[in-house]
Amino acid sequence: MGKFVLAFFSLVLFLGFASATLEIKDEAVSSMAIPELNLPAIFNLEIKNLGQSDNFNIYTFVSMTLEPNETFHLASGETKKLTLKVYSNLLPKISPEYLSFEYRIKGEKTPVQIDELAISIVYLKDAFNFYIDEINPESEKAIVHFENKGGHNFEKVTLSLSSVFFDEKFEFPLNAYESKKIEVPLNEKRKELLAGPYIVNAEITVKNVAASTSTIMNFVEKPGIKTTEASSGFFLRRYEIEKRNEGNTKAEVSVVITKNLFSTLFTRFSVAPYKREISGFKIKNFFRKELSPNESLKVVAITNWWILLGIIVAVAIIYYLIDKYVREKLVLKKKVSFVRTKGGEFALKVSIIVKARDFVEKIRLLDRLPPMVKVFERFGVAAPDRIDEKNRRLEWDISALSKGEERILSYIIYSKIGIVGKFELPPAEAIYEYKGKIKEARSNKAFFVNEQKEK
Repeated sequence: MGKFVLAFFSLVLFLGFASATLEIKDEAVSSMAIPELNLPAIFNLEIKNLGQSDNFNIYTFVSMTLEPNETFHLASGETKKLTLKVYSNLLPKISPEYLSFEYRIKGEKTPVQIDELAISIVYLKDAFNFYIDEINPESEKAIVHFENKGGHNFEKVTLSLSSVFFDEKFEFPLNAYESKKIEVPLNEKRKELLAGPYIVNAEITVKNVAASTSTIMNFVEKPGIKTTEASSGFFLRRYEIEKRNEGNTKAEVSVVITKNLFSTLFTRFSVAPYKREISGFKIKNFFRKELSPNESLKVVAITNWWILLGIIVAVAIIYYLIDKYVREKLVLKKKVSFVRTKGGEFALKVSIIVKARDFVEKIRLLDRLPPMVKVFERFGVAAPDRIDEKNRRLEWDISALSKGEERILSYIIYSKIGIVGKFELPPAEAIYEYKGKIKEARSNKAFFVNEQKEK
C-alpha cells in the first residue's frame, strides 16, 4: 500500500515537471479570421524551453488549420518567437462567431503541453464597421466613417454606397485597425425629403469577394420658411409673393393679399383664394397650403389697368362716333318766360338757343305759334326773316355757325284773353347742311303754368 502511494506521488511530480517544460506567452496580432478571404487569425507566440533540447510540433484537434505546421527545434533554455496563423476551415454559423479552442505543442521527448486561444470568425461584411454622421438640409456632404476591425492590411477596398441622398463608389487601401473618414457629396433630392432615419446600403469588395451591409443615417429636423416678394409694372401691375419650405418637415403657410373694391375688378390671381373677406372698401384674399420640403406656395396678383384704360378709350371712341355720326350737329333749346305788360295782357317771351356742335351752314329755323296768341312785332337783334301769319310760323335764315358758336333768337307773344293753367309751346325745328348732307334738328317743348306764376 505504501509503495502504491509513493508511486502515485512520483507520477504527479513527474507530470507537474512535464507540464512546466515549456513557458508559452501569446499576443494577438489579429484575433479575427475571415474565411471568405482565407485570412487567418494571427498570434505572436513566445516559447521558452525549460526542459531538455527537443523537436516540437504545434497542432489542434478542432476544425482549424495552424501555421507553421512544420517541426521546429528548441534547445534547453532557448526562447523562440514565431507567428501562429489560425485558419478557419468553416464559415461561421453566425457572424461574428467567437471560439475558444485548445492547441497542443508536442516534443519528441517532451510530453504534450496544452494551451488555449480565442478567435472570432466573421463574414467579410462584419470585418468592417461603418457609420455616418447626422446631416441636415444645409449639409453639402455626408461624413462616412469606415473602420478596419481586424489586424489585416488590404491593398484595395472598394466601397459602393447608395441611398436617396447619394450613389457613390470609392477605392482605397486600408491598413490594420485603420479608420477612414470619407466625404460623400449629397444630391439635391435631400431638399425634398422629410426628416428621419434613412437606410444607406453598402457593398464592400475585397479581392473580388463582395459583401453587402447597411447602416442608418439620421436626417435631423430643420424647420424653415423663406418668404420672397416682388412687384413691377404700372398699367400691368404685378405683385408676387412666394413662401418656400426650406426645412425638412411639413409646414402649413398662408398668404393674405388685400385689394380695394375697384382694383379687384381688374385683378386676377394665379391660384384661387380659399376665402375672401370684405371690410369696408377693401377685400382680403386668403391663400393656404401645406408644404412638403422644398415645396412652395406662390401667388401672383396681376392688376391690369390697361383694361380700364381700354374701357375709357372705348367709351371715348363710342362717344366720338355717336357725336360725329349719330348725334345732331345743331342743338335747339326752347325756353319761355313771363312778361308783364302795361295793359295787363298775358305775354310770354320765347327764346330759342341755337348751338352748333360742328360747322354747319344753310340753316333754316322754323317755330310755330300756338293758338290764341299773337306776335309782338318788335324784335331784338335777330328778327325773323319771314312771318307766315296764315300758317302761324316764324322763320330765320342763318348762313353758317362755327363749332361751338351759339345764337339766341327771341320774340314775344301775347293774348288779350287770360290763359290759366298749363300753356304748351310746340318744339322749334331746323333744317341745315352738314358736310354736304341735309339734316334736321328739333328742340324741346316749352311749358308755362300760369297759376304758379301768379302765385
